[in-house]
Amino acid sequence: MVEQQASKDTIGGTGTVLASYGRGVLVQAAGMTLHCALSGRKQRIVCGDRVTWVYPPSADGPSIQSIEPRRNLIERIDARGRAEPVAANIDRLAIVVAAEPAPDWFLVDRYWAGAVLKDLDGLLIVNKLDLGTETIRPELRTYRDLHMNCIEVASQSGAGMDDFKRSLTGSVTLLVGQSGVGKSSLVNALTPEAAAQTAELTRDVEGRHTTTTARWYTLDETSAIIDAPGVRDFAPPASLVRAAERGFIEIHERSVNCRFKDCRHMEEPGCAVRTAVVAQEIAPRRYESYRRLFRLYEKLAS
Repeated sequence: MVEQQASKDTIGGTGTVLASYGRGVLVQAAGMTLHCALSGRKQRIVCGDRVTWVYPPSADGPSIQSIEPRRNLIERIDARGRAEPVAANIDRLAIVVAAEPAPDWFLVDRYWAGAVLKDLDGLLIVNKLDLGTETIRPELRTYRDLHMNCIEVASQSGAGMDDFKRSLTGSVTLLVGQSGVGKSSLVNALTPEAAAQTAELTRDVEGRHTTTTARWYTLDETSAIIDAPGVRDFAPPASLVRAAERGFIEIHERSVNCRFKDCRHMEEPGCAVRTAVVAQEIAPRRYESYRRLFRLYEKLAS
């Protein structure tokens, strides 16, 4: 919404951040797309933020005045172990995989853990259905057994896209996954104007198109999707090592039966989680995924 400010010549209002790039952001406000400068070095604005912007008569362009309180903030641990913001104010994390490139299931587990730790819905999107899914069926069965919603689609042919669209209704969904799984193709299939919008920010020096920053696309009045850059690794920041357990639903559920309340589920006697792994009630690969995340948090906490 655009509204008059204190000076009769100054305009401003509120809007949603479509993308953040360097020292500026794209803001959607009252049907317009504004290129806004940041007003301070300490401002860390991400896609999905709600912001207040102003355009004084003496300025070269609009700038961000303030950020509205966030409902949530999705972050990842960077190479130095610091929290790096990705997107804000989302309702669901949609993790995209495909038979090609071969899925990194440990990465999928970490994304889902990130959703759980933020109390968000998790959704697994299996793209490139036309290439076949026989090689990944066992892992898909594991997630379905854990009651994770899985939708199989082919963005090129349109197979399964109607179900995907329905799953996005009334929410802001963050689309994540490895490079090459077709996230941008899914976005283009959902909103045809996305390709033109993306080209503005994602052309590299060699003229190729690649997603380098999270980008918001409005689907309808109540729904939007955020396309995040493809990654090789992801880990949700956590202040407590115990967060690793809570990020794995089946491990967290069984932890109440461990002999010790502070059981780490590593080598402790009387561990109900390790007993469940031996009994094949918890998938060994999922347990190994938990162990890797636990060790990472333990290292960061030391």
